[in-house]
Amino acid sequence: MAKVKPQRGSGGAGQAHIRARISFLYKASNYLQSASVSKSRSKGDVNGNSRCQDICCRARTEEQAEMANLQSPLNSATAVTNNDTTDIAMVHQDGMDPAGFGEPRTSQHVQISKLSRQLASQMRGISLKSQLRLPRDIKRSVCKLCNSLLIPNTTCVETTENFSRGGSKKKPWADVRVVRCNSCGYIKRYPQTEKRSLKLMERRKREKERDSETTTTRAQTCTPVVSVDVGNAR
Repeated sequence: MAKVKPQRGSGGAGQAHIRARISFLYKASNYLQSASVSKSRSKGDVNGNSRCQDICCRARTEEQAEMANLQSPLNSATAVTNNDTTDIAMVHQDGMDPAGFGEPRTSQHVQISKLSRQLASQMRGISLKSQLRLPRDIKRSVCKLCNSLLIPNTTCVETTENFSRGGSKKKPWADVRVVRCNSCGYIKRYPQTEKRSLKLMERRKREKERDSETTTTRAQTCTPVVSVDVGNAR
């Protein structure tokens, strides 16, 4: 007996549950990562407030030391040495500049949720096993090396490079968007130019449109032939 051929168009309907699962995993990983980012920001605000308080306390102690130096010049040397030791201790603890108003030496990295990574890796595995292509936005928002969600200015750094002569002013079509993951350091480059070659479906659509336009123009240009009766004309 001959094998029954499957109907065309049934593949998309059969993969609806896979698409729903992929979208659910992406939303869940995004939610978990956003929660971890908000927690890290709140911790950073608390640390910033404590640093501001430390700076104010140091400024007050310095003012008191200056007043003491003006009143008793004999004790100026001891006061200076005491201030120097406290500044060094505060720098060692807080990681601030000696002046106290600079930026911290160690940059804070946003904590990446392990569960978010696991869900993102499951999403990629499902798409590979089912041979279902992920949308471009979802595919580019996940790191290929560590499966962490790439959020600009939090979990990744985005820059634009143009090593051509003249730069982006003379050759803007040579711009390249560079995305660097903060957790693993993986770098991915995306050219910012338009696609030169179209897909097969788009080519066929354009060919059909051109054919329809040519047929309409031919129908409009061709004039009908008028039949003349020779007997009536005489």
